[in-house]
Amino acid sequence: MQPLKTIGVFVFLKKRKTQKLVGRLCWIDRKLVFTYEDSYFKARHSIALGPEFPLTQKEVSSDKLFPSLEDRIPSIQNPAYPEYCLAMGIDPNERDPFILLSTIGSKGPSSFIFYPLFKRDISPKDIVEFRNMLGLTTREFAAIFEFSQNSLNALERGRRAGIEILKRFEILLHFPNVALFFLEVNSGHLTYEKWVIASEKLKMLAQNKL
Repeated sequence: MQPLKTIGVFVFLKKRKTQKLVGRLCWIDRKLVFTYEDSYFKARHSIALGPEFPLTQKEVSSDKLFPSLEDRIPSIQNPAYPEYCLAMGIDPNERDPFILLSTIGSKGPSSFIFYPLFKRDISPKDIVEFRNMLGLTTREFAAIFEFSQNSLNALERGRRAGIEILKRFEILLHFPNVALFFLEVNSGHLTYEKWVIASEKLKMLAQNKL
């Protein structure tokens, strides 16, 4: 099996017991583009990712890595740099900013952390299996995770969907803590028994990813 290609990074704000999705960084038309997650961007007490990412702009672009993100990556002039890289399982000659941020740059003095965004095709089977694992109907799943039921039905039948919908599924499938956040916020759409079952499933998935 070929390794998955890293095509960007997800940025999370880590708190004591939770992680909140802040946004994503990726290449678009040969520019590095950071986009705040809509719920984070609209929240009252959100913290800006850095001085280049004011919370008055949902999307910011640059020809090169933003200075505040570049500061998260240790200098290659540091004598210990090769050791940092080897400890994280990457080549000391690696220069891909996404790989560097999600490995040696993932831990730093701030509460922002980075996870790799992989190029991965999400299949209808992936979506159906995830929904069934949570024990939810299409109506309940759409209500909890804020999709239209028509979009969900179309995806499960293999019809084409917009890139933003697929990105949302990418996050839900691979970051259970984000799915848990939606489950808690929109719990009123489920019976208590269903909510408990879905919560326990997601907590188990989140624990396995630690």
